Amino acid sequence: MSTKRVAWLVTHDAYIDRRIFFFADVLQENGYTVKLFPAAYTDFTNDRDPEYVVRPLDWKTVKLYGLKTGALLPNEQALLEAVIQKQEQYHAEHQRYAAGLGELSGARKSKDGYTIKTVGERSGFFASLEKGGRCLVYDSRTRHVTVITDRALAAEAWEYERAIVSADLNKVAGDGYTMLGDIAVAYTEGPRGRALAAHCKSADNGVWLFNNDPPELYCGVPIPWGELGEDELEGKRFDFREYRKIVYDFSPILERVRRSLRHEKPDLVYVADLPTLPIGVMLKEAVGCKLMVDCHEWWYKQARLWESTMKNKIEMSEKSEAELYPRCDVCITVGKYLAQDMGECYNKHFDVIYSCMSADLSLAYTERERDFWSRYGVPRGSRVAIFQGSMTELRNLDNLARATRYLEDDCYLAVVGGGPYEETFLKILEQEGRKDRVVMVGWVNQSELLKFTVNADLGVLPYSAMDEYFSYSVPNKLMEYFEATLPMLYDVSMKEISMVAGEHGVGVAEDLSDPDKFGRTLNALLHDPQRVAAMKANYANCKNKFSYESQKAAFEKILQENGLLASE
Repeated sequence: MSTKRVAWLVTHDAYIDRRIFFFADVLQENGYTVKLFPAAYTDFTNDRDPEYVVRPLDWKTVKLYGLKTGALLPNEQALLEAVIQKQEQYHAEHQRYAAGLGELSGARKSKDGYTIKTVGERSGFFASLEKGGRCLVYDSRTRHVTVITDRALAAEAWEYERAIVSADLNKVAGDGYTMLGDIAVAYTEGPRGRALAAHCKSADNGVWLFNNDPPELYCGVPIPWGELGEDELEGKRFDFREYRKIVYDFSPILERVRRSLRHEKPDLVYVADLPTLPIGVMLKEAVGCKLMVDCHEWWYKQARLWESTMKNKIEMSEKSEAELYPRCDVCITVGKYLAQDMGECYNKHFDVIYSCMSADLSLAYTERERDFWSRYGVPRGSRVAIFQGSMTELRNLDNLARATRYLEDDCYLAVVGGGPYEETFLKILEQEGRKDRVVMVGWVNQSELLKFTVNADLGVLPYSAMDEYFSYSVPNKLMEYFEATLPMLYDVSMKEISMVAGEHGVGVAEDLSDPDKFGRTLNALLHDPQRVAAMKANYANCKNKFSYESQKAAFEKILQENGLLASE
């Protein structure tokens, strides 16, 4: 007999890592109902959230459209109907409606704290009640009332209402969006389910959502951070005050989780990385669920690299990992070297799941477009190397820029991505590289990324290890290159990449910390089609090793071994 189970996934990510969607996909395929709790995010121009994503947003009703007077509060209904009756009597006598209350005998300008107004002409009239920020407007032509619950919010809403009304619904069908100026309109999940919403990317002040049945306008803003005290969940109290102050304040996500507990309780909680792991620990103790942590990074060692001056954060992260990982029922990470070292450190077994493409992002086959790069000014017949991903420090992007000076006129580097290091990269490129050999594509949605990957001739993984931990890195682009059967150039110091790519003959190792070696090898590979073709052919023996299906099978084995398959 099949038993339906509930799985909750929790992450500090705002733009959700596709690795997390992989776990959600497999859990759903194995009979779980899934909810995913990330950080707040309202940008519709990026890949859309699946319907099971629950953002930490507070929804406030701004307007209710098309109400009958019978749907109002009793005292409001009585006040409005009194004005309506007097206007109809006036119309019967004068063949027009009164221009204002002054023409209506016995009409009151206020009662019960409401200010009463009416404006009429020959064809119809409006009547309104106002009290504080609340306003009700009756239109005699439609015989409907619009209720404005917050006039200040309603004043902000008009441009979003206009965008929603003007939206080309053909463009927003499915997972699309359309733009009106800098306002994006798309479908998203709201308080009543999927509805049409508008978000201003430049203002970044939340999301406005129009629900059609019944017609209502909502404003969604991020749930604020909670007070820095003990956290409560299902009557149990937990003290993560120092953690929230130093490592990560997860309180908005916890509040959204707390609200969802009113309707269901999870059998399994998956947490991506350390920042929101306390939520998983609290849920395990409060509702008795199984807890799974997926370590994309070894958090305190990552903090030591990226935030080396923040001693308190590094120490608190190290202390928290030592305390919290042993409390998890299942521990997973991204590569074999990392699993081995973390397992020894915490005396806890770590399983390995590689960051394959999720089911809907995988390519059934790889097919190149003959003139794909011509739209970026690259002449037909040119050879193209690609770097895709975030442009940040510690990724050896300075030497990638310098390496381009060795690219000959028939070779290009496409940079698909962006980030805080982009400005520095462009300066180095201008001074020490060849700007004319580089195409800056910018960010593309995850759903579009592999179109670029599959049309390149060589994938570049410029990372150069600064310490033992960094050498264990397994960047997403490694598996994206695998999915597109793209030959690679990577650094000799990167142990996990060397094992995955080097041992299968689909890449070439070089000392990429030396820009001259980097550039010469890059140019030589782009001019050696036979060597590149041989590497591509080697994928026939190993591509499936890191495919969605193979990693799904590996994860299902972990679920089975821990009694977590939904149907047993």
